[in-house]
Amino acid sequence: MHVTSFNMHTQRHLRDLALSLTICVAAFLSSCKTAPPPATPAPVASAKKPTGLYEWTALGKDITSIKINVDEQKAYLFNGEEQIGWTYVASGITSFPTPTGEFKVLEKIADKVSNLYGKGYDANGKLVNSDFKQGRDLLPPGGRFEPAKMTYFMRLTGDGVGMHIGPIPSPGRRASHGCIRLPSKFAGTIFKHTAVGTPVTITGKGPDYATYMKQSADKAKANAAKLAAAKKKAAEATAALEAVSALAPSDPNGPVPATTPGAAVPAGTTSPTPAPLTPVSPPEEIRPAAPTPSD
Repeated sequence: MHVTSFNMHTQRHLRDLALSLTICVAAFLSSCKTAPPPATPAPVASAKKPTGLYEWTALGKDITSIKINVDEQKAYLFNGEEQIGWTYVASGITSFPTPTGEFKVLEKIADKVSNLYGKGYDANGKLVNSDFKQGRDLLPPGGRFEPAKMTYFMRLTGDGVGMHIGPIPSPGRRASHGCIRLPSKFAGTIFKHTAVGTPVTITGKGPDYATYMKQSADKAKANAAKLAAAKKKAAEATAALEAVSALAPSDPNGPVPATTPGAAVPAGTTSPTPAPLTPVSPPEEIRPAAPTPSD
C-alpha cells in the first residue's frame, strides 16, 4: 500500500513538473517574438472654414434669439441654448453704422420698400442717381424716385433699422446704410421662423443706440441743408433760363416782333425791312408763224 501511494505521488509530481515546464517554454517562446508596431492613430481633422453664405440645421425648429456680430459680419440663430444656424450679413458702413445693443423684432413686413433710399431718374427715364436719398438729393424736373426693395423686413428700431434681403458683395465686410442685409436665398427662412418680439443682440464696433440717434439727427440737418442748397441752385438756373428766353424786343438777340400791315411800330423799335421783290418779266407774245411762200 505504501508502494502504491508512493507511485501515485510520483506521477502527480511529474505531471505538475511537466505542466510547469510547458508554461515556461511557452512564455520563453512568446518573449522571442517581435512585438507588432503600434497602430497609427487616425489623423485629426482640421477645423474647416464655413463654406457658402449660411447654414441651417433647425429641422423644423423656430428661432428664439438672434446674435449679430458686426465685426464678423455674421448672425447666429438660436433655439433656446442650441445654435440652429448662422449666416453672413452686411451691416452699415462706417459713415452709416448699425447701432449696437439689445433689440427686439418690432414688426414683420414681407413686401416692404424703403421710403428713404432708392434710385433717381430724369424725365426721360435715364438713371441719374443710383444712391438717391429722400431729404438729401434733388430730382431733376419731371424726374421720379424708385424706392429700394426691403423684402422680408424685420424692424428693430423705430427709425427704420431692420433685417431684410439685400446684396452682400463681399462677405465679411460692411456694405449697407445701417440695416442688416440677409442673403436672398435664406432671408425667407429666417423671416418664417422668427416671431415678432424675438430678441436680437448686436455686438461689435459701432455706436450704441443713443449715440446712433444723435448722429442720425446731425446727418438729417446736414442733408436738409444740402437739399436746400440744391433747390436754390436749381431755382437760379431756371430763372436764368427764363431770363434768356424773355429778352426785350430791342435786344438784337431777342425775337423779331410780328407786325401787320398798317399796325403801329412800338416806340424804340424799327420795322423790319421787307425783302426786295424780284421783278417779273411780262409774258412773251406768241405770234402765228408766217406762211411759207410757194415755189
